[in-house]
Amino acid sequence: ENEKEIDPSGHATDLFSEWAVQYIQSQSTTNKPFMLYLAYNAPHNPVQPPDAWLEKVKQRQPGINERRAKLVALIEHLDHGIGQVVQALKESGLYDQTIIVFMSDNGGQLQDGANNGELRDGKHSMYEGGIKVPACIVWKDAVPANQTTDYRAMTADILPTILELASLKLPAQIDGISLGPVLK
Repeated sequence: ENEKEIDPSGHATDLFSEWAVQYIQSQSTTNKPFMLYLAYNAPHNPVQPPDAWLEKVKQRQPGINERRAKLVALIEHLDHGIGQVVQALKESGLYDQTIIVFMSDNGGQLQDGANNGELRDGKHSMYEGGIKVPACIVWKDAVPANQTTDYRAMTADILPTILELASLKLPAQIDGISLGPVLK
């Protein structure tokens, strides 16, 4: 709310999801393009999932390490919030014309139970486990579904990509290149 100080109660992931859904609903009647930058703070520290989500993980995986259980629960809770946002796009009729970019800013934090697979190290490291992250770009009927690539890109490539996909002009001096050809 710009410069207005707020102190809402509730879990941040739930609040961010709720606010995003409300924004999407408000945009559904305007017939104007919009951008929603939704930067969840999960799964960053502090790793504090809602109790109900933690219990689900513990019931499904008896004996799981407590730190790992909390991280898994926090990520599953985040995934649920993203699902609510996608559902709001579908219910509002905006999904088919919306470009969705989902990505992380760094690898998982190992001391919190993250598993970065075969990649060396994790968050706070310049090794691949700290900086190489998956990304997903979805745009129904414009970007083929279920495709993967080993193409390496960086966050600076997102703006040129979105601008190209939306047929908008790229500013003259900008770092990054469009991933449009890779996506198509």
